[in-house]
Amino acid sequence: MEAARVSAMRGHRVTLFEKSAKPGGLLPLAAMVKGSHPENLPELIVYFERQLKKLGVRVELSREADASEIEAAKPDVVFYAAGGLAPVLNIKGIDRSNVVSGAELHRRLKFFSRFFSPETLRSLSRFYMPIGKKAVVIGGAVQGCELAEFLMKRGRNVTLVDQAEEPGDGLTLAMKEQLFRWFEEKRLPVISGVREYVEINARGLVFIAKDGRRMELEADTVVPALPLLPNTGFLEKLKMLVPEVHVVGDCRAPGLIVDAIGSSFLAAREI
Repeated sequence: MEAARVSAMRGHRVTLFEKSAKPGGLLPLAAMVKGSHPENLPELIVYFERQLKKLGVRVELSREADASEIEAAKPDVVFYAAGGLAPVLNIKGIDRSNVVSGAELHRRLKFFSRFFSPETLRSLSRFYMPIGKKAVVIGGAVQGCELAEFLMKRGRNVTLVDQAEEPGDGLTLAMKEQLFRWFEEKRLPVISGVREYVEINARGLVFIAKDGRRMELEADTVVPALPLLPNTGFLEKLKMLVPEVHVVGDCRAPGLIVDAIGSSFLAAREI
């Protein structure tokens, strides 16, 4: 949306393809998880919608820009903003019924976001979520940390486990200090330096701790929430169809919302 906004401001004729029914990619889901503080994401979405309309950007919702769409449009330049993909944790028991991946949780929330605003969904999630009372979140980067906070605020007893010695990768220093201070106040257990995830069974997660001990964490639900990987599946084909392609957002380098907006702004200034 930022690439479309800046390109239109610079006088280009712009079409934005969005495969979801609402604009903003994962912003509506992020708004539901994060709320309006410290970033007012619902207002950010409204801002972009107004700007794109004002600038005459053609917005195609529920329409994925595949090869046939690109060939028909014959664009001079394409901004590839396909986002990131959640990696699949290679561990025995990952397909058990007591496992709900962060990606699966996003898919379920995305379906309901077609009918409810982020604020309404956030309120409704206090009454029902497909997560048991006791949850283990695998992954201590920004995705796992924010998910752990979200679940804690919905009455779940959460344990956060990570292979990194110091969880919080991807968070700014200020965000990290604030969030982990809150974890400490709420007595959320954080287990770092995990050597190996062994298996997920009916009782929870089995892993090898940094001291070499085999340990088991009891959980009703195990939620893998690992850092995203760039979604570049269509990129090489796209480069064969279009003379100029700019990769922006999470499919360039997964990061924070401000990083995605920043990379889009800089790329749009180049054309």
